[in-house]
Amino acid sequence: MLCAQQRVADKINKRIKIIGDTSKVFYSYLQNPTRFFQVDSSLKAFEDIDASWNKSTWFSDLGGLLGSPAFDLVYQAVQKGGFRIGLDQYNRYRLRRDDVKYYKIRDNRPYTDLYYSQINQKNNIIKAEFAHKFNDRVYFSLQYNLTNQTGFYRHQRVRNQNVGFAFRYFSPDNRYQGYFNFITNAVKHENNGGILEDTIDALSIDFLANLPVQSQSANTRYNFTELSYTHFLYNNRSSDSLNPNKAATNEWSHRITYAFDRYKFFDDNPSADSVLYGMAAVNSRGIRLFIRHHQLENEISFRQAIGGSLQTAPLWIKAYLKHSWNGVYQEPIQFDIHNISAGLTVRNNPQYKFKYNIEGRMTWAERQLDFFVKGRVGYDAGKFGYIEGRALFQRYQASLIDRQLYVSWENVWDNNLLYRQIQEINFGGSYRLDKWGFKAEVLNHTLSNWVYYDSVGVHQSNETVNILQIKLREDLKIWKFHLDNQVIWQPVLAGKEYFRIPQFLFKHNLYFQSYVFKKAMLAKVGILFLYQTAYKADAYAPLTGTFAIQNRLSVAVEPRIDAYVSFRIWQFRFFVRGENLLYFINQRNYFTAYRHPVSNFVIRFGISWRLFD
Repeated sequence: MLCAQQRVADKINKRIKIIGDTSKVFYSYLQNPTRFFQVDSSLKAFEDIDASWNKSTWFSDLGGLLGSPAFDLVYQAVQKGGFRIGLDQYNRYRLRRDDVKYYKIRDNRPYTDLYYSQINQKNNIIKAEFAHKFNDRVYFSLQYNLTNQTGFYRHQRVRNQNVGFAFRYFSPDNRYQGYFNFITNAVKHENNGGILEDTIDALSIDFLANLPVQSQSANTRYNFTELSYTHFLYNNRSSDSLNPNKAATNEWSHRITYAFDRYKFFDDNPSADSVLYGMAAVNSRGIRLFIRHHQLENEISFRQAIGGSLQTAPLWIKAYLKHSWNGVYQEPIQFDIHNISAGLTVRNNPQYKFKYNIEGRMTWAERQLDFFVKGRVGYDAGKFGYIEGRALFQRYQASLIDRQLYVSWENVWDNNLLYRQIQEINFGGSYRLDKWGFKAEVLNHTLSNWVYYDSVGVHQSNETVNILQIKLREDLKIWKFHLDNQVIWQPVLAGKEYFRIPQFLFKHNLYFQSYVFKKAMLAKVGILFLYQTAYKADAYAPLTGTFAIQNRLSVAVEPRIDAYVSFRIWQFRFFVRGENLLYFINQRNYFTAYRHPVSNFVIRFGISWRLFD
């Protein structure tokens, strides 16, 4: 709910009254158009800076450069299967079809959400969302993101831009719905390979730009474009334009998608010792990796509710069949790959106390059958909390880059016949008590045939990697003072030589929050504390876009303290944040990845403004 405060003068008694704006804005995603989420306009975590659309947490990038290649500090299982190129270093910032929001807008009013954040004019983030419902049948939206970071070191700039258009059409009887999506992502990144020194002591911003780096000529260019049309046919004849599916008991859908991505890494003046490029041959002409990928995909599905409508039933079942054609030009070779997938989903709607979700999919991918099975079962005990158990079992082939690599028209490695399917078993449970802001979670991850990189190249482990995770969250409140706490313990019980993450992570946010100026403004003032234990953080390999195991340096991310102030007036929000205050005490720059240090103390500000006309 948008809790903007409005002061209204009573003409009779001249008193001032505070009236809360009770307008609610909801949105849904294309993967399930019948499930809606409420827009959050609170100051909760508003001061956190994130260049992505999905707001994932516990990640690290190259020296705190937003929009640069990033990796998770906390292992998270991701469903995989079928043909994949790899080159996933920018994945976290991509706008995907499933990230596009469809807003439920009353009275056909345009909805606009604007966001801007910067350190200075050379390091800024812009986000914009616009949605307009022209009538009960036609809807249009736009999502835009530009992350432009020059950084503070030589040859470090990254420019990451996302644009997404969505057009939706409802038939007069609301039985037919059509969704057209156009999405494009573009990245330009100067890959300096990191600095040559292992520590930086008390250098000013001006001197950081003069530090020697491994490369001043390596660059990455990545472009991804997707067009898709998804249409649904429901068996209802509802006249409610805000809930056109509330009476539907089944849904047919079909999606056709064309996607094109182009990846190029090039260095026309590489170092002769080739330390940065491992096994790849380096000569005076330079080094180059180029891949072009076309994909044409068709998917048909059927969803049936049992015991009610698609929004109210205690059970619905969805089955789908998908074919994808992949045309790949991996310079200098060209080939085609076809994948066929079949999947099934069984779940209920979120309003029931007992909740479950079971999914499975099989994909014939080249010479192997990839598959996953996952499930969630939970129970909402009301004031006694919510308990849930979940599991995921999957097998999938390694990506194209893992299996074969061509650089400058020469084959660097070919592991197609050597590499076995990667297997993951993930299971665990959680308990949440929202009244007290408490959540505890225990997870276990077992990774077999894990593929990893080092300074030489790519390898597949013969031993199993096992990770235990215990996550605790407790949000405390005394009067108007809040203390939000997150603690994660994730020891790698087996396979430490193949998989490395920090064992302990801490995040504590102490702040004062209250309405001020006769409740016209909501203000928040706080201090954020971050810490993670030392570990041998991976090095970034710009040629393959991967993070590689290194044994030379343990990266100790010293305690970090940020101070901030934020406020909200109506739909307008603003924050100012001072980052890395302990730099003035420690007098050195800590590293987020091997040879990639953060900048000195900086001041960042950001604004967000939502409009309804």
